[in-house]
Parts: sequence; structure tokens; C-alpha cells
Amino acid sequence: MMQKKSGLLALVFALCAILLVAGAAQAKTELVSKVDSFVLFVDYSGSMAMTNAQAKQEKIEMAKDLLAKMNEKIPALGYDSRLTTFAPTSKLYEGAYDRAGMAKGIDSLATGYAIFGRMTPMGGGLEDIRPTLDALKGRIAVIVFSDGESNLGKSPVPVATELYNAFGGRLCFHAVSFADKPEGQATMDAIGKLSGCSVSASAADLLGSEAALDKFVRDVFYDEVVVAEPAPAPAPEPEAEVLPLRIHFDFDSAKIRGDMAPILDEAAEQIKARGGNLTLEGHTCNIGTEAYNQGLSERRAASVKDYLAKQGIAADAMATVGKGESMPKYDNDTDEGRKLNRRVEIIFE
Repeated sequence: MMQKKSGLLALVFALCAILLVAGAAQAKTELVSKVDSFVLFVDYSGSMAMTNAQAKQEKIEMAKDLLAKMNEKIPALGYDSRLTTFAPTSKLYEGAYDRAGMAKGIDSLATGYAIFGRMTPMGGGLEDIRPTLDALKGRIAVIVFSDGESNLGKSPVPVATELYNAFGGRLCFHAVSFADKPEGQATMDAIGKLSGCSVSASAADLLGSEAALDKFVRDVFYDEVVVAEPAPAPAPEPEAEVLPLRIHFDFDSAKIRGDMAPILDEAAEQIKARGGNLTLEGHTCNIGTEAYNQGLSERRAASVKDYLAKQGIAADAMATVGKGESMPKYDNDTDEGRKLNRRVEIIFE
């Protein structure tokens, strides 16, 4: 008994798996951009040339490595993009986002530069990107790569707050921290809390975890939505088969002509061989009123039914319908066309 239950459970689980796979096959994941434009805003000051106490690596080397890895994960969703530095201010890439172009800009970042004489005017650097932000449209992400050390000019947090307010919610700051001092981390934390859209992360965490980097890029740049595949189009209804033997009539007549009898005899043989039900569809030319022609088309269909019944075709297997002058197949402006339109067609169901 236990074996039977186990077998039944296994069958149920297998069926569930099949249904899940079938459901998955009917849906796909689509990436939808969260922003229209982005700026990779990199601290290029002397403090970034120092060795991070925890990572034992120059912060600017870490930044360059992280930028390259992030660039490989940013999807091509039509973003307008910029790679800019502060302390000093420079533009290393601008234009429609192109992974190869952005990679060249990232590669141009120098490392191992002199520390002394490169102060960190982070607030001033934020002010300097205002023209860049003004040129961007739609929703804008500014990702700040910095250790948060600001030792010259305005405090960066009020400047960032002013920029955020100036763009009416279109602008969102994100913070990637290389800080190894509490005051620097406090600055990066404050920038990362400017609004509900902000995302903050430690550079060391992003460099150390592929999953963390994937999540950061997704949180900043895009959403993944499951889109149901459109249902397959219904199979077209099979077209009715028209027997390629048309029975024609004289003008204003529903009488079977003598030259049509052999054609109807041949039709009777084909109908017997095929079996099944059929429809006899009567037609007229356009001479006369619609009402008269409707009746005439019905009488023509009835005449063909009577003839075929005499040839052994079951009457209840034949339906008749009149189409009047509504379905011409030939030109009613010519004598020959009108002649050919005076017909009955045999249609198999």
C-alpha cells in the first residue's frame, strides 16, 4: 500500500512539474528601464589615490575595477549617459549609452597619481555637474563613487539636496562608498538617503560579490517584469471545399439545362464517393431587383437538389441556400460575366 501511495505522489509531483514548465514556456522576462539618463560621478581627488585600509588597494583602482564590472552589467535600454570626474572636473564619456564607448572612458582613468595637492571639493564638483544634468532628459540617476572626504569648499550634502530639489523628483542620487573613515562614510550615507529612490552600497561589497553587484545595477537601472507570451492565434477555420463543377442557368430561369445534366451526373458520382453533407448555393447576375434575384437563386439551388436526389443523393444530406446577386465571381458589366454568375455551386461541409 505504501508503495502505491509513493508512486501516486511521484506521479502528482511529475504532473505539477510539467504544468510549471508549460506555464513558464508561456511567459518571458523583459527588462524595463527605471531611468532615462545616468551619470557615473567619480571622485578623482588625492584621497582616492590613497590605499583603502580594509581592501589594501588604492581607492581609485577599486573604483576603476568596479566601474568596468558595472559597465558589463548595465543593459542597453536606450539610456543617455555620462562619465564625469570631480577634483578635477572632467568628462570622460558622454552620449547615448554604448558599452564599448563607456569602457574606453573608464579605461582612461589614471591610477597611481600624486596624492598631494589634490584636495576634495566635493560640493563644488556637484555644482559643476549642474549643466550636465540640465542637458539630460527624463529620469536621471547620478551614481557617486567616492570616499566621502570633502575638505575644500561647500559641504556636499546640502549641494546634493539642492540639486535633488531643483529637478522636481526627476533626479536620484546613489552612493557607492570607498570610505574608510567615519566622517567620509557619514557623507556617503547622507547622500544615499536623500530620497526613497536612492541606493547605497559599499564598493568592497560590490567588488566582492557578483550577486550584490547584480542587485545594485538592477535596483538603479531597471526592473524585470514577467510578460505573458501572447496566446497562439487560433487555427483558421478550414475553408469549405467547393466542387469544381458549376451548374449554369439561362437568364431568368431555374430549369436544369440539357448541357448541364452530364455535369450534374459527374457531380453525383463525386458526392457519392466522398459522402457527408453538402450545401447547394444558388446565385444570379445583377439584372432585376434584389428581392427577385434572391428568390431566383433559391429556386436554382432547389432544382439542383431535386436533380441530385434523383441520382441517389440523400435529400437530407443536401442543404440549399440562395445568395441572390450578392456574391458575383465575374464581371456583371459584361454579357459573359453575367452568364457565368447565373450558377449553383456545390460546397462540401
